[in-house]
Amino acid sequence: MLVIVSDVSSGVTNYYSRAFSLTAHSHKQMSASDSSLLIAFAGVAVGFFLGEGSRYLRYRVEIWRNKRLVRTELKSVLAQLPQKRDILNQAISHMTQQRFLPMLSVSTVTIGYYSVQESLYPHLKPIERNCLHIIFERLRVADEQMDGMEETFLRTVKEKVQADPWGTFIGRCEELLTSYDVVAELAQSYLVGKPVDVFASKAG
Repeated sequence: MLVIVSDVSSGVTNYYSRAFSLTAHSHKQMSASDSSLLIAFAGVAVGFFLGEGSRYLRYRVEIWRNKRLVRTELKSVLAQLPQKRDILNQAISHMTQQRFLPMLSVSTVTIGYYSVQESLYPHLKPIERNCLHIIFERLRVADEQMDGMEETFLRTVKEKVQADPWGTFIGRCEELLTSYDVVAELAQSYLVGKPVDVFASKAG
């Protein structure tokens, strides 16, 4: 009887030993598999955040560049205004003597603003957008009027639609001078970070 009990006891011990060994091995395999999944997910997450971070950084840099471009262009505009005023003053002087001076000149620098206007629009405060709109719209109109002034004047004289064409066109030149004064004031206010509220809206 003692021998039989001993054999049975030994068999049970071996059975549980093998079962424990298999369970431990299975746990090791599961643990290794879980670790691999976690590493894979971590790699995907890191890649995603790095990609999104890079895109966001490029997005912010583009906004900064566009804003800098507009500021640089405003400085160029301010540098051009003395020449524009000089042309208009000379034209007025000639017209007071009933002589016409063509006012064709280099167009004001505005291409940068119009190239980024749409993309930059959402990133400006309403007061900034309005200020820039008035600046560049006045510049556009002034360029068109100065470039076409001679043709318009000759047509007016030929068709005799004005009793005093000289006085009329002197007045137009004076209006352009006033418009350039407004442009200078608005551009300077924008550059110092205090854009004039052109529509008195107090928005933004």
